[in-house]
Amino acid sequence: MNRADNYESSSFLDKDKRDKVLTYLKKMGASLSGVGDVSVGLAKEFRHMPRAISIGIHHPLSKHDCACGQLYSPFYAAIDRQLLKIQNLLVRWLRSGGWKALAIPPDSNRYDNSYISRLYPLFPHKTAATCAGLGWVGKSGLLISKKYGPYVSWASVLTDAPLETCSEPILSSQCGDCRRCVEACPAGAIKDMYWVRGDSYQTMIDPKKCAEQLKMNFKKFGSPTCGLCILACPRGEARDSLV
Repeated sequence: MNRADNYESSSFLDKDKRDKVLTYLKKMGASLSGVGDVSVGLAKEFRHMPRAISIGIHHPLSKHDCACGQLYSPFYAAIDRQLLKIQNLLVRWLRSGGWKALAIPPDSNRYDNSYISRLYPLFPHKTAATCAGLGWVGKSGLLISKKYGPYVSWASVLTDAPLETCSEPILSSQCGDCRRCVEACPAGAIKDMYWVRGDSYQTMIDPKKCAEQLKMNFKKFGSPTCGLCILACPRGEARDSLV
């Protein structure tokens, strides 16, 4: 963020706090954003930054994705680059105002050798988004938003800036009796568990079965991808507006 955007660093937080942050994030291309109180259960490495700004960008579902049964396209890399750009601007601005800020990168960046990627398991994007009231954890273990379903890529920024946090964080799954992702998984890796705040995300999926399916897909399609659980989800507008 810079002064050319008419957001004066000296008065930004004092004037409108959270709302101006979210307005700016939308201007920069965020489809969803919110601020959550993540202090409960926060790893000791992050306790000095008890608020999380959650940033999500919706990715379109193409007819090709549906035809081949895969959901990984060139959109993903471009969206992650945009998320990183937004994060960097936000972190730079927060720090310029004297606040602490730490960017947790998009999922695709968590396996590199950077310091922050090694801290990634200590703070999932799901925590930021659910605390910000943007979605819940579905039976697939993926974050599900009301508007876009699972068709969103996420990034988070931890901070100690005094931003107003969401008054209605999401505390449990809203999937109800739906089992479409469970039935769609060719590996039988989805355990049909109902998420409640405090539960471990890892227990909802059998990682070995999922990994074996990805290996099979690599042999068949030349890429270790799947996404059938995402395609099966009835939530979100993407299913009704294929590009």
